Amino acid sequence: MVLESGLLREREGRYELSGSLDDAIPTTLQDSLMARLDRLSAAKDVAQRAAVLGREFAYALLAAIAGIDEPSLRQGLAQLVEADLLFQRGEPPEATYTFKHALIQDAAYQSLLKRARQQLHARVVEVLVALPERGESDPGIVARHAEAAGRIDDAIAYYQRAGEAAKRRSAHEEAIGQLRTAIRLLEGLPETAERDARESTLQITLAASLQAARGYAHEEYGKAWDRAGALAAKSHDQEALTMALLQGSLAPLARGDLVRADERNTRALAIARARRHDEHMLLGCVNLGISKLYQGHVGAARKLCEQSIALYDPVRDADLGIKYGTDGGVSARSYGAWALWFLGHPDQSAEEGKKAIGLARTIGHPHSLAFALIIEASAAWTRRDLASQRALADEAIALSEAQGFPLWLGLGRAILAGAAIQAGDAEALAALTDGLALAGSTGLQAGMPAFLTIFAQAQAAVGRPQDALSTTEMALTVAAQTTQPFFDAELHRLRGEIVLQSVNNQQSRVESQKTAEECFHRALDIAHAQEAKSFELRAATSLARLWRDQDRRGEARALLAPLYAWFTEGFDTRDLKDAKTVLEELG
Repeated sequence: MVLESGLLREREGRYELSGSLDDAIPTTLQDSLMARLDRLSAAKDVAQRAAVLGREFAYALLAAIAGIDEPSLRQGLAQLVEADLLFQRGEPPEATYTFKHALIQDAAYQSLLKRARQQLHARVVEVLVALPERGESDPGIVARHAEAAGRIDDAIAYYQRAGEAAKRRSAHEEAIGQLRTAIRLLEGLPETAERDARESTLQITLAASLQAARGYAHEEYGKAWDRAGALAAKSHDQEALTMALLQGSLAPLARGDLVRADERNTRALAIARARRHDEHMLLGCVNLGISKLYQGHVGAARKLCEQSIALYDPVRDADLGIKYGTDGGVSARSYGAWALWFLGHPDQSAEEGKKAIGLARTIGHPHSLAFALIIEASAAWTRRDLASQRALADEAIALSEAQGFPLWLGLGRAILAGAAIQAGDAEALAALTDGLALAGSTGLQAGMPAFLTIFAQAQAAVGRPQDALSTTEMALTVAAQTTQPFFDAELHRLRGEIVLQSVNNQQSRVESQKTAEECFHRALDIAHAQEAKSFELRAATSLARLWRDQDRRGEARALLAPLYAWFTEGFDTRDLKDAKTVLEELG
């Protein structure tokens, strides 16, 4: 400002002030910037109109909305560039300009009268909409100009388009921002049936991105579906209500409120079956299947997943993941695969898990793929397949880091660290703890007893048996509080193994063996009641090994041999190999 004021005079190679600085420098930065623009006279009008377009703008768009003849426009832009207020790339009409600083753009923009600003924004909307390639490729830009122009209906429509486009390319944080803005604008409109229907659609679209970016248990995800359900009930829209019940059930399910989740799914399934709505029946079956698995009803869980798979149509349901956050067919195959392992079919489990991942890759939906990778990595851990566990967790971590999926990232890190610890890397315990903390920060409780089992195994493996016993107690408490006893059998068996490993003298050995035997019997009873043949075999192997050491070989053979004989597959898995080894040792 001093340089441009003319107050500096050169004398004998030095500069001196010829007046007061108070006359040269305005008291505020805003005044300073406006003073510079005022001295550019005609170029100020160009700067004001350009400022409406944003920090960066194209010559062609400015020419279309400015209402200034081309020679004057080019001259004004040249002045602004010469004054160092704009940067220029290329030559008109292909040139692109950038305000040197956002404050310069803001000063020019704020100097326009509100009415003039609105008219210019409206003109931008008209120009962009008239250019289909711009209006469709940049709906967010159209939306912002429509909002600034006071064209609220248009703004809502284009924010919705922008949110849907961002969701399709898995830019979920961007989608959340655009859709929230659309909902905020919609809230200012009079309450009508049409307004409610628009909001219901927006809430459903928002929920899908919240699921990926925040997790199923996050408060915002549940609120979006609750609001969609309330609007659907108000308008008596059975289709929207069923969808809100189905997808809204995932929030209480993830938070460990399985009773509430089942109530919603049962109600939704009744409506879907009455209406013979295959898509809704598909989703209702898999949702109930997931809940039943966590509740320890593994046979029922597998049947529900099979029903869901039978209802899945790859063509009709190809966009389920985009619409609701996770593909229903992928969910059904993923949890169906895990249920197969519990039921004693490890080879079929691995094959079904591959199909789930293959389907997710075919539909090209990143969040569904991350989901499938984590569930199959969990199944690989229960199969004690360390190589698959590592490979699947590695891929899930890379995908989740790239796409911003905190839930799957946390669980992936925990599963990977668990594999590293079982392979002898004690240092990975910190990474396991961090992974579980990240997953827990999303509010997740569903499946947590299983992940706490990984933690207890890891603590025992690195020589911290007392910590491991405390973790098993915590996991059993969480399971009881959230009605998720599906890992109780393994937790009791693991507790027995840890007690045996902690023996340090003859007296404690006798006591430890007694305690361990009680734990193994408890594990057997639970596994048998849940139809969990794989856990039953594992518990029987542990008990038979203990009886072998106590020279109770006949009892050990009588217990383990029939269970081992029941299996018709999976003979290369560690569980069946261990059982076979014990039987051979028993003679």
